[in-house]
Amino acid sequence: MRSWTLIALTTAFVLGAPPGWTQDYQISWSSIDSGGGTQTGGAIRLDSSIGQAVAGYAEGSGRRHWIGFWHPATGVTPEMLPRLDAAKTLPDGRYVGIAGKIATSGTPDFGGFFYLEEADRSSGIRISVPFWPVPGLMEGSIVQVTGVTGTTPDGERQIVASYVIVTSSAPPLAPLGMIQRAIGGGDFGTPPLGQYGVTGGTGVNTIGLLIRAWGTVTETGTGYVMLDDGSGRPLRVDTSTLPVPPATGSFVTITGISSLKQAGSPPQRLPLLLPRRGSDVNTP
Repeated sequence: MRSWTLIALTTAFVLGAPPGWTQDYQISWSSIDSGGGTQTGGAIRLDSSIGQAVAGYAEGSGRRHWIGFWHPATGVTPEMLPRLDAAKTLPDGRYVGIAGKIATSGTPDFGGFFYLEEADRSSGIRISVPFWPVPGLMEGSIVQVTGVTGTTPDGERQIVASYVIVTSSAPPLAPLGMIQRAIGGGDFGTPPLGQYGVTGGTGVNTIGLLIRAWGTVTETGTGYVMLDDGSGRPLRVDTSTLPVPPATGSFVTITGISSLKQAGSPPQRLPLLLPRRGSDVNTP
Protein backbone atom coordinates (compact mmCIF):
# COMPACT_ATOMS: atom_id res chain seq x y z
CA MET A 1 0.00 0.00 0.00
CA ARG A 2 2.86 2.34 0.88
CA SER A 3 4.48 1.74 -2.56
CA TRP A 4 1.28 2.55 -4.45
CA THR A 5 0.85 5.74 -2.40
CA LEU A 6 4.40 6.83 -3.22
CA ILE A 7 3.87 6.25 -6.94
CA ALA A 8 0.61 8.18 -6.89
CA LEU A 9 2.18 11.11 -5.05
CA THR A 10 5.17 11.17 -7.41
CA THR A 11 2.91 11.11 -10.49
CA ALA A 12 0.76 13.91 -9.12
CA PHE A 13 3.85 15.98 -8.34
CA VAL A 14 5.30 15.58 -11.86
CA LEU A 15 2.01 16.27 -13.63
CA GLY A 16 1.49 19.34 -11.49
CA ALA A 17 5.00 20.75 -11.96
CA PRO A 18 5.30 24.32 -13.27
CA PRO A 19 5.79 24.47 -17.07
CA GLY A 20 9.29 25.92 -16.81
CA TRP A 21 10.57 22.87 -14.94
CA THR A 22 10.40 20.75 -18.09
CA GLN A 23 11.74 23.35 -20.53
CA ASP A 24 15.01 24.70 -19.08
CA TYR A 25 17.69 22.04 -19.09
CA GLN A 26 21.38 21.67 -19.77
CA ILE A 27 23.48 18.59 -20.45
CA SER A 28 27.16 19.30 -19.96
CA TRP A 29 29.86 17.33 -21.77
CA SER A 30 30.67 13.97 -20.24
CA SER A 31 32.41 10.73 -21.14
CA ILE A 32 31.47 7.23 -20.00
CA ASP A 33 34.23 4.77 -20.80
CA SER A 34 32.74 1.33 -20.21
CA GLY A 35 29.44 -0.46 -20.44
CA GLY A 36 26.94 -1.29 -23.16
CA GLY A 37 24.58 -4.16 -23.74
CA THR A 38 21.31 -5.15 -25.37
CA GLN A 39 17.77 -4.00 -24.62
CA THR A 40 14.70 -5.63 -26.16
CA GLY A 41 11.00 -4.89 -26.11
CA GLY A 42 8.33 -6.20 -28.45
CA ALA A 43 9.78 -6.29 -31.97
CA ILE A 44 12.58 -3.81 -31.11
CA ARG A 45 16.16 -4.70 -30.19
CA LEU A 46 18.76 -2.05 -29.33
CA ASP A 47 22.43 -3.03 -29.24
CA SER A 48 24.60 -0.43 -27.55
CA SER A 49 28.17 0.10 -26.51
CA ILE A 50 29.95 2.88 -24.65
CA GLY A 51 33.50 4.09 -25.15
CA GLN A 52 33.82 3.08 -28.82
CA ALA A 53 35.19 5.28 -31.59
CA VAL A 54 32.91 7.96 -33.00
CA ALA A 55 31.63 7.13 -36.49
CA GLY A 56 29.76 10.28 -37.43
CA TYR A 57 26.98 12.59 -36.34
CA ALA A 58 23.42 13.71 -36.95
CA GLU A 59 22.52 17.34 -36.42
CA GLY A 60 19.62 19.76 -36.60
CA SER A 61 18.14 22.77 -34.78
CA GLY A 62 21.46 23.66 -33.18
CA ARG A 63 22.13 20.17 -31.82
CA ARG A 64 24.68 17.59 -32.89
CA HIS A 65 24.49 13.91 -31.88
CA TRP A 66 27.69 11.94 -32.31
CA ILE A 67 27.14 8.30 -33.20
CA GLY A 68 29.30 5.20 -32.95
CA PHE A 69 28.72 2.01 -34.93
CA TRP A 70 30.16 -1.46 -34.80
CA HIS A 71 29.72 -4.53 -36.94
CA PRO A 72 26.89 -6.55 -35.33
CA ALA A 73 28.59 -9.88 -36.01
CA THR A 74 32.23 -9.11 -35.26
CA GLY A 75 32.16 -6.06 -33.00
CA VAL A 76 34.58 -4.27 -35.37
CA THR A 77 34.39 -0.47 -35.54
CA PRO A 78 34.19 0.72 -39.18
CA GLU A 79 37.04 2.54 -40.86
CA MET A 80 35.76 6.08 -41.46
CA LEU A 81 36.63 7.24 -44.97
CA PRO A 82 36.98 10.92 -45.90
CA ARG A 83 35.97 10.42 -49.54
CA LEU A 84 33.84 8.03 -51.57
CA ASP A 85 36.64 7.10 -53.97
CA ALA A 86 38.63 5.74 -51.01
CA ALA A 87 36.05 2.94 -50.66
CA LYS A 88 36.71 1.88 -54.25
CA THR A 89 40.40 1.24 -53.57
CA LEU A 90 39.72 -1.19 -50.70
CA PRO A 91 39.20 -4.95 -51.09
CA ASP A 92 35.74 -6.45 -50.87
CA GLY A 93 34.61 -7.18 -47.33
CA ARG A 94 36.14 -4.14 -45.61
CA TYR A 95 33.82 -2.57 -42.99
CA VAL A 96 33.70 1.20 -43.63
CA GLY A 97 31.77 4.34 -42.81
CA ILE A 98 31.02 7.46 -44.86
CA ALA A 99 29.39 10.66 -43.57
CA GLY A 100 28.12 13.92 -45.07
CA LYS A 101 27.68 12.80 -48.69
CA ILE A 102 24.81 13.81 -50.99
CA ALA A 103 22.28 11.35 -52.42
CA THR A 104 21.71 11.61 -56.17
CA SER A 105 18.79 9.18 -56.03
CA GLY A 106 16.22 8.32 -53.40
CA THR A 107 13.78 5.70 -52.21
CA PRO A 108 11.22 6.49 -54.98
CA ASP A 109 13.79 5.78 -57.71
CA PHE A 110 15.70 2.48 -57.87
CA GLY A 111 14.75 -0.57 -55.83
CA GLY A 112 17.25 -1.82 -53.26
CA PHE A 113 20.04 0.67 -53.92
CA PHE A 114 20.83 4.36 -54.27
CA TYR A 115 23.83 6.53 -55.12
CA LEU A 116 25.94 8.97 -53.12
CA GLU A 117 28.18 11.66 -54.56
CA GLU A 118 30.76 14.14 -53.33
CA ALA A 119 29.57 17.75 -53.18
CA ASP A 120 32.26 18.67 -55.74
CA ARG A 121 30.92 15.92 -58.09
CA SER A 122 34.34 14.28 -58.29
CA SER A 123 33.22 10.79 -57.24
CA GLY A 124 30.09 8.74 -56.67
CA ILE A 125 29.30 5.23 -55.45
CA ARG A 126 26.44 2.76 -55.37
CA ILE A 127 24.97 1.93 -51.95
CA SER A 128 23.20 -1.44 -51.84
CA VAL A 129 20.58 -1.66 -49.07
CA PRO A 130 19.37 -5.12 -47.96
CA PHE A 131 16.75 -3.52 -45.66
CA TRP A 132 15.17 -1.37 -48.39
CA PRO A 133 13.37 1.06 -48.38
CA VAL A 134 15.21 3.81 -46.50
CA PRO A 135 12.69 6.18 -44.85
CA GLY A 136 13.12 9.82 -45.84
CA LEU A 137 15.81 9.18 -48.45
CA MET A 138 15.42 11.64 -51.32
CA GLU A 139 17.60 13.17 -54.00
CA GLY A 140 19.59 15.83 -52.13
CA SER A 141 19.55 14.02 -48.78
CA ILE A 142 22.80 14.23 -46.80
CA VAL A 143 23.52 10.71 -45.67
CA GLN A 144 25.74 8.64 -43.38
CA VAL A 145 26.39 5.03 -44.32
CA THR A 146 28.22 2.18 -42.67
CA GLY A 147 28.64 -1.12 -44.44
CA VAL A 148 30.90 -3.55 -46.25
CA THR A 149 32.72 -2.84 -49.51
CA GLY A 150 31.78 -5.05 -52.44
CA THR A 151 31.56 -5.38 -56.22
CA THR A 152 28.52 -6.10 -58.40
CA PRO A 153 28.63 -8.93 -60.98
CA ASP A 154 29.11 -6.24 -63.66
CA GLY A 155 32.23 -4.89 -61.94
CA GLU A 156 30.82 -1.81 -60.22
CA ARG A 157 32.17 -1.09 -56.73
CA GLN A 158 29.60 -0.57 -54.00
CA ILE A 159 29.00 -0.45 -50.26
CA VAL A 160 26.50 -2.98 -48.90
CA ALA A 161 24.94 -0.98 -46.10
CA SER A 162 24.44 -2.06 -42.50
CA TYR A 163 23.12 1.37 -41.48
CA VAL A 164 21.83 4.35 -43.46
CA ILE A 165 21.01 7.62 -41.68
CA VAL A 166 19.55 10.69 -43.38
CA THR A 167 20.96 13.61 -41.38
CA SER A 168 19.80 16.66 -43.36
CA SER A 169 19.29 17.85 -46.93
CA ALA A 170 20.97 20.03 -49.54
CA PRO A 171 20.10 21.30 -53.02
CA PRO A 172 20.26 18.37 -55.47
CA LEU A 173 23.50 18.12 -57.42
CA ALA A 174 23.46 19.06 -61.09
CA PRO A 175 24.42 16.34 -63.60
CA LEU A 176 27.67 16.47 -65.54
CA GLY A 177 27.04 16.77 -69.29
CA MET A 178 29.14 14.27 -71.28
CA ILE A 179 29.58 13.07 -74.82
CA GLN A 180 29.10 9.32 -74.99
CA ARG A 181 32.72 8.56 -75.86
CA ALA A 182 33.74 9.92 -72.42
CA ILE A 183 31.13 8.04 -70.36
CA GLY A 184 32.63 5.32 -68.17
CA GLY A 185 36.21 6.40 -68.76
CA GLY A 186 39.31 4.41 -67.92
CA ASP A 187 40.16 2.41 -64.81
CA PHE A 188 40.44 4.18 -61.47
CA GLY A 189 43.16 2.74 -59.25
CA THR A 190 44.23 -0.83 -59.97
CA PRO A 191 41.06 -2.95 -60.13
CA PRO A 192 39.91 -4.92 -58.27
CA LEU A 193 41.46 -2.39 -55.83
CA GLY A 194 39.80 0.40 -57.73
CA GLN A 195 36.95 0.87 -60.18
CA TYR A 196 36.92 -0.62 -63.67
CA GLY A 197 36.15 1.71 -66.52
CA VAL A 198 34.64 0.57 -69.80
CA THR A 199 36.55 -1.74 -72.12
CA GLY A 200 38.88 0.44 -74.19
CA GLY A 201 37.93 3.53 -72.18
CA THR A 202 40.30 6.38 -71.37
CA GLY A 203 40.20 9.48 -69.24
CA VAL A 204 38.37 10.16 -65.98
CA ASN A 205 36.39 7.27 -64.52
CA THR A 206 32.73 8.34 -64.26
CA ILE A 207 31.16 5.24 -62.67
CA GLY A 208 28.74 6.30 -59.93
CA LEU A 209 28.38 9.92 -61.07
CA LEU A 210 25.15 11.68 -62.02
CA ILE A 211 25.54 12.62 -65.70
CA ARG A 212 23.54 13.81 -68.70
CA ALA A 213 23.77 12.40 -72.22
CA TRP A 214 21.94 13.10 -75.46
CA GLY A 215 21.50 11.57 -78.87
CA THR A 216 19.23 9.63 -81.19
CA VAL A 217 17.59 6.39 -80.11
CA THR A 218 18.86 3.81 -82.61
CA GLU A 219 17.54 0.60 -81.04
CA THR A 220 14.93 -0.49 -78.52
CA GLY A 221 14.76 -3.76 -76.61
CA THR A 222 13.32 -5.28 -73.47
CA GLY A 223 14.46 -3.04 -70.62
CA TYR A 224 16.83 -0.87 -72.66
CA VAL A 225 17.39 1.50 -75.58
CA MET A 226 20.59 2.38 -77.41
CA LEU A 227 21.54 6.04 -77.73
CA ASP A 228 24.00 7.47 -80.29
CA ASP A 229 25.37 11.03 -80.29
CA GLY A 230 27.84 10.45 -83.13
CA SER A 231 30.94 10.55 -80.90
CA GLY A 232 31.86 6.96 -81.69
CA ARG A 233 30.55 4.93 -78.73
CA PRO A 234 26.85 3.93 -78.48
CA LEU A 235 25.33 4.14 -75.00
CA ARG A 236 22.98 1.58 -73.47
CA VAL A 237 20.21 3.17 -71.39
CA ASP A 238 18.29 1.11 -68.83
CA THR A 239 14.54 1.78 -69.19
CA SER A 240 13.22 -0.26 -66.25
CA THR A 241 12.46 2.92 -64.26
CA LEU A 242 10.72 4.73 -67.13
CA PRO A 243 6.93 4.62 -67.58
CA VAL A 244 7.37 4.99 -71.36
CA PRO A 245 10.73 4.34 -73.08
CA PRO A 246 11.77 6.81 -75.80
CA ALA A 247 10.88 5.70 -79.32
CA THR A 248 13.36 4.62 -81.97
CA GLY A 249 14.43 7.60 -84.08
CA SER A 250 13.67 10.21 -81.41
CA PHE A 251 16.31 12.67 -80.22
CA VAL A 252 16.40 12.81 -76.42
CA THR A 253 18.38 14.15 -73.49
CA ILE A 254 18.67 11.69 -70.59
CA THR A 255 19.91 12.26 -67.04
CA GLY A 256 21.01 9.31 -64.93
CA ILE A 257 23.77 7.48 -63.12
CA SER A 258 26.87 6.34 -65.01
CA SER A 259 27.15 2.58 -64.50
CA LEU A 260 28.54 -0.59 -66.11
CA LYS A 261 27.16 -3.64 -67.87
CA GLN A 262 29.29 -6.68 -68.63
CA ALA A 263 28.26 -8.54 -71.77
CA GLY A 264 29.55 -10.40 -74.81
CA SER A 265 32.07 -13.15 -75.41
CA PRO A 266 34.76 -12.51 -74.47
CA PRO A 267 33.14 -10.31 -71.78
CA GLN A 268 33.37 -6.58 -72.26
CA ARG A 269 32.47 -3.81 -69.82
CA LEU A 270 30.04 -1.46 -71.57
CA PRO A 271 28.79 1.98 -70.47
CA LEU A 272 25.31 1.95 -68.97
CA LEU A 273 23.10 4.92 -68.08
CA LEU A 274 20.55 4.50 -65.28
CA PRO A 275 17.78 7.13 -65.45
CA ARG A 276 16.00 7.43 -62.11
CA ARG A 277 12.49 8.40 -63.20
CA GLY A 278 10.42 9.46 -66.20
CA SER A 279 11.31 13.14 -65.80
CA ASP A 280 14.97 12.29 -66.48
CA VAL A 281 14.10 11.85 -70.17
CA ASN A 282 13.43 14.99 -72.21
CA THR A 283 12.66 15.49 -75.88
CA PRO A 284 13.69 18.94 -77.17
